[in-house]
Amino acid sequence: MKRLLADSGLNSVLEYDAIYKQREQKGRDVHDMRRWGKLLKHFTHGALVDLGCLDSGIVDLVKNRKDTTYTGIDVAEEAILQQKQKYKDFTNVDFMAIDLYETPFQDEAFDYAVLGEVIEHLEEPQKEIDESMRILKLGGTLAISTPLEEEKEPGACDADRHIWSFLKDDLAMMLSPWGEATFTVIGSQYLPTYKYAWPVLIGFCQKT
Repeated sequence: MKRLLADSGLNSVLEYDAIYKQREQKGRDVHDMRRWGKLLKHFTHGALVDLGCLDSGIVDLVKNRKDTTYTGIDVAEEAILQQKQKYKDFTNVDFMAIDLYETPFQDEAFDYAVLGEVIEHLEEPQKEIDESMRILKLGGTLAISTPLEEEKEPGACDADRHIWSFLKDDLAMMLSPWGEATFTVIGSQYLPTYKYAWPVLIGFCQKT
């Protein structure tokens, strides 16, 4: 992986609370909806954790399933409070404002974990991958996504919030202690690449 910039301080609780409000007013992005659907490719049922969920649409894809529990976690406290209120009628849905690096869950608590568009924001992405795997059951799957090779145009995806750029080999190496990963790439429906639908690398790693 290649460092794009020093941590600008923009990856903060206040920043992401503000982003959540903006996105709620704007509505869901088509490219994001495609990505969320792809991240659930190997999910069948069980306990699902959405790490760094913010305004993730994954909850809407599973909330009506009686065989599924959804837990969304994020550091954005106001966003989490609003999500709790929004989905309060769904007994299988929960949200928590907690530190992603050190979650309160027991080992092997979840059947499926999603880490979508998060690691590029973190100073220690390997630490977060390891924590995600710790709380995943043996045989469970971590679904992870990140912009592909953003170093080609630093800041194209999210201005000064992205600290790292990743290649497929980078993610494969980071996941290798936990299992063998498979990958796919999605881009724009209309063009190979453009700023608002940068190619996204999606990986799946079954914990062994």
